[in-house]
Amino acid sequence: MRKTTCAACAVRCPFGSLSLYERSQLNSLIRHQLYEKGKPIFVQGSTISGCYVLCQGKVQLAHCTRDGRTQIVKFLKDGDCFGEEGFWQASSSSVLARALTDSVAGWISSADLQELLRRNSSLALEAQKRLAGEVKELRVRLAEQAYLGTRERLIKLIVELGEKYGRKSNRGLLIDLELTERDLAGMLGNTPEWVCKPLRILWKQGLVAYRRGELMILDEAGLRQRITPPVSVERPSEAEDGR
Repeated sequence: MRKTTCAACAVRCPFGSLSLYERSQLNSLIRHQLYEKGKPIFVQGSTISGCYVLCQGKVQLAHCTRDGRTQIVKFLKDGDCFGEEGFWQASSSSVLARALTDSVAGWISSADLQELLRRNSSLALEAQKRLAGEVKELRVRLAEQAYLGTRERLIKLIVELGEKYGRKSNRGLLIDLELTERDLAGMLGNTPEWVCKPLRILWKQGLVAYRRGELMILDEAGLRQRITPPVSVERPSEAEDGR
């Protein structure tokens, strides 16, 4: 993997809003570390006292429930921040962060991060935008559980994975992640046995192809047509409201 320096980095991350001089100074604040495939960056319950940025590679965030089930929270790509619990002060992590490929992550202490935000308004604004995006994504997921069926949620998940990690090939859009039925089930809060059946149906319909962890979208438009849009609830008029 290439040597990582903030001054020469082309990855779009929150620190990209800093000037070239300010980014060169980051090298003394950010600690970059290589994590081999399958190794944890931090484990659930460990104390986090700073901000992590994925510089190269792929990382999975997962939460282990009390009954031993693993719920995959998110897959990360280059430029994503994680370890939000430790952004402002040392806190216990609610997730496990594991490298899916050989990956490089940068870490900056919460004290240094707060000083950077205090001195740079554009960086503070970018951090606010990203955190707001995380909250919006969480609310959308909660809403989807109410209005989307389980099969539709699987289809929507595949489409979203294609948007973030898709790589065009001569057959279709290859999702550049090693995904098992257990991984997909973990993201939906369901069982691997349940995931197998709708995946097989989508394959027979010519919409996706799946084999040994390789998931490919063959017909993205066809998949999107099978996602029911949320029902809009209109406020009743005064006459209907009895006023």
